[in-house]
Amino acid sequence: MPLRRTARLLASVALLLFLCAPLTRVPAQEAAPTVAEAPAAPAAAPAKKVVEEKVIGSVSPAERLKQGGKTMLFLLALSVAALSFTLERLVRLRRSTIVPEGLSEQAQALWTEKRYDDLLALCRQRPSTLATIIAAFVRHRHCASQELSTIAGDLAGRDLRRHFQRAYPIAVVATLSPLLGLLGTVVGMIESFEIVAIAGSLGDASLMAGSISKALVTTAGGLVIAIPSLALYYFFKSRTQALTLLLETEVDELLASWFMDAEGAEGTSHAR
Repeated sequence: MPLRRTARLLASVALLLFLCAPLTRVPAQEAAPTVAEAPAAPAAAPAKKVVEEKVIGSVSPAERLKQGGKTMLFLLALSVAALSFTLERLVRLRRSTIVPEGLSEQAQALWTEKRYDDLLALCRQRPSTLATIIAAFVRHRHCASQELSTIAGDLAGRDLRRHFQRAYPIAVVATLSPLLGLLGTVVGMIESFEIVAIAGSLGDASLMAGSISKALVTTAGGLVIAIPSLALYYFFKSRTQALTLLLETEVDELLASWFMDAEGAEGTSHAR
């Protein structure tokens, strides 16, 4: 009896294995193409990248400007204005126009020799803020040092404020450019929603492509103009401040050497 039960159990197991064999073969056959197709995936990525590069590279800068619409014309005008004021600052904002190198030493030598006419001629030959202050010192050399210090401060402040004001338009361009870009973005989004409302239930995404492109192009254009303009404004501002400190140092040295020391010597002689 036990042998018969064992034989029946073995026969049942063999029959079960025989019936399950086709089921185990089918997944193996279906899995084979998956393994074979796997290497083809990396080849698809370079092809997609090449297509994207061709599409992006096919759009010229002129076409990008056209996509931005009329807003890009205003941005272009702002970029021209920023370039003009930048060139003007590069030419005018130099040390030779505020504190020429070596001018104070030459003026000191002529002042020591009391050659006042030659000193005025030197100031005319090297026009600058420092030369204007030195000429004022020569013309009002009989005044007190406090009055001369006030005159020098007024002359220097007037010239330096002019230099600061000429850099302000660059800051204005840096402020207006992103705002115009944002305006173009809003206009583009409004047009895209109007197109969707007109198209109704068609659901064609290509109808919105032009308006969305305008929105993105104007934003990018505004940022491209604003970022360098803001950097240039702060560069010219810091440059002007550095020259201002240098001018103050030169004027204080001349004022102390020409007038304060002389007043101190006169006070000492009177005390004696």
